[in-house]
Amino acid sequence: MIKSPPICSVIIVSYKGFHDTTGPCLQSLLNCTEDIEIIVVDNNSGSETRKLLSQAAQKDPRINLLFLDENRGYAAGNNIGARAANSSPLLLLNSDTLVPVHALQRLCNLMDKNPHWDMLGPVTNSAGNDQHILCDADTPQEIMAQGTRWCSHTPEINFQTDRLIFFCVVIRSELYQDFQGLDEEFGLGYYEDTDFVYRVIKSGKRLVITEDVFIYHKGKGSFSRRSGAVRKLIKRNKKLFKKKHGHGETTDHWRIKNLQALQRYQTSLSHGVSPQQLQYAFSNRYKLAETLMPNSPIKRFFYRRRLRAVLELFKKGSP
Repeated sequence: MIKSPPICSVIIVSYKGFHDTTGPCLQSLLNCTEDIEIIVVDNNSGSETRKLLSQAAQKDPRINLLFLDENRGYAAGNNIGARAANSSPLLLLNSDTLVPVHALQRLCNLMDKNPHWDMLGPVTNSAGNDQHILCDADTPQEIMAQGTRWCSHTPEINFQTDRLIFFCVVIRSELYQDFQGLDEEFGLGYYEDTDFVYRVIKSGKRLVITEDVFIYHKGKGSFSRRSGAVRKLIKRNKKLFKKKHGHGETTDHWRIKNLQALQRYQTSLSHGVSPQQLQYAFSNRYKLAETLMPNSPIKRFFYRRRLRAVLELFKKGSP
């Protein structure tokens, strides 16, 4: 009997920090029983990391290791992994993520049921757009539990977006190939995902966020807490993006994205979802909104007014 292909090819770009990032990520995937292909592209992390990755591959036969002789960066690493993939869709997964059981199956099922979707992303604890939900726990395990609670208390809500963060993103293989993958001119990292999303959006493709799947993302922290070299790289790549596209911004600020998510719940109410079903998600995003106040007193005044209007409308139970 011919064996069916894996439901997706998971691509992870690895660079050092095995015990803090790639190791826990692969361990979380080991607990996921889905038939997936896992391609780990290591950006020349060194002999110790190679040894640890090889040990992980011995525990999980789904893992295919690709060791590079130099650090080619995030874009090139994913492109190399995509060329080696034997299944569709592709699922680009950051090494600093943790994947709950059945999360990948749900993502792939959604893509199968919606062939008009081109890219799909889950919600998370650290993203900086409307994929971000409020998780106020301290440890990864506690945050994962909050993500599980979110999924169990929230109806399946999927909505089109103009921004997906690549901590975890499902992309149809043919789309990735048509757009020649991530632009390797961005070097070690930053803005290559923004560039890819912008190119795809301009061509009329459909990007979707699902609130039914949560993936933990450790994230890199605020810009001010990053090293000088990283800040320099971010500035350099932002200039490169602007040079390519003629501007530096592609979407609304995070606080506006979250506000739009609150407003979308009104649409769900009009489609037969009850206020009780949406109460958990609405309360979560409303609390998050209160932490995203603008610094400008004038902007803060108008933002608070919009928040109050959304809250009053939700309390009425109808759009």
